[in-house]
Amino acid sequence: MSYFSTGIGPLGGVGGVGGVGGVGGVGGVGGVGGVGGVGGVGGVGGVGGSVYDSPLMSDALIRSRDGIVGQWRAPGAVPGELDLEDSDNLDRWSPWVRAAIIDAEMVSRLGFTMEDATVNPRHMAVWHLEVPAPAGDDAPAPVCKPLILMARPTETIFKAQLTLVNHYAELRPDRQTEILTQIGGGMAFLSSIAQLHPDRTPRTLELLSAILRLALFVHLRVKQGLACRRPVEYSPQIQPMIVTPAHGALPSGHATEAFAAALVLWSLMKASGRPGYNSADWRTQLLRLAARIAINRTVAGVHFPVDSAAGAVLGLTLGQYFVSRCSGADGYTAWRFNGTKYPQDADFIWHDLYDVTTETLTPMPSATGYSVEYAANDQAIDSQHQSYVLAWLWDKAQAEWT
Repeated sequence: MSYFSTGIGPLGGVGGVGGVGGVGGVGGVGGVGGVGGVGGVGGVGGVGGSVYDSPLMSDALIRSRDGIVGQWRAPGAVPGELDLEDSDNLDRWSPWVRAAIIDAEMVSRLGFTMEDATVNPRHMAVWHLEVPAPAGDDAPAPVCKPLILMARPTETIFKAQLTLVNHYAELRPDRQTEILTQIGGGMAFLSSIAQLHPDRTPRTLELLSAILRLALFVHLRVKQGLACRRPVEYSPQIQPMIVTPAHGALPSGHATEAFAAALVLWSLMKASGRPGYNSADWRTQLLRLAARIAINRTVAGVHFPVDSAAGAVLGLTLGQYFVSRCSGADGYTAWRFNGTKYPQDADFIWHDLYDVTTETLTPMPSATGYSVEYAANDQAIDSQHQSYVLAWLWDKAQAEWT
């Protein structure tokens, strides 16, 4: 399991934003279900759900109304209808409701396909769907634009990478506490670099929870398509120090979520315009943290280095896409990860994949071009189709850093 979005508990029980139909039951995602302390009313003067819904309080409210309501009179005035599709309405809803709305905005614009059997290697493709506003009551005509394509490594590559997994096992005594605390998530580790707290940055935590849920939806769907075995299935000597998750290995979920969250957080901080936040030091520390979280999964014996490389590329691509959709940017860069070209003895080196100075993914040389831009030009996002829901959350979060 990855589910980086858990682990916010130490920051006041934020736990992630939203019940979202019980997503918390998906293999321990935990933080995505149960809004906890993110702007919730629970515990404030007793107006919390568990207290409010107790039999004692319910009986008291019945008796209170009977004692004071008096004879029924029709209201002389009504508050008036709320405006349709108005961003101001988002402030009225519970955080878990906003989470469901945000997820609908993000996931409804994604599509997944597998290249047919005539292509070798076959890539699992993730598409952005541009959905124009329909004319009258006509159905809209979506246009598919590439976001990322991923092909799995060969069995020969996975087998060769077992040597690296075995060597990383020597670090288990040193990394044990990190590995165990990161099983349920790593948001608390992000907060050690940038000051995150439910009282200070509630909208930032909502934003980060949104990118983590997006990363979760995407990497689990890609894992299903690529169906890569875990290290323990190749050798009885791997003996992971934690339970091996019951889903595919590539891309690494921890790497995907950690790199996506790191990119979104520093993009938000930089967009605030505050002096210092545009320094490469911030993004370097956040990316080093993301890489350490990813590598810890190899130390634990549940991932190959190539899994982390694929997860980093996916996470950084999703992070940029998420920021573009939230901030109103006019496009994003689509990427292709071809695992069959990954060098058999190559470790995961994050700064080979990403340039902190230019803030862009780095294409690999043609001989080992396992990570390259999908097309020469960025994929355009029509400003007319920007989601006001995502823009509202981005603006609210950005204001917390100015």
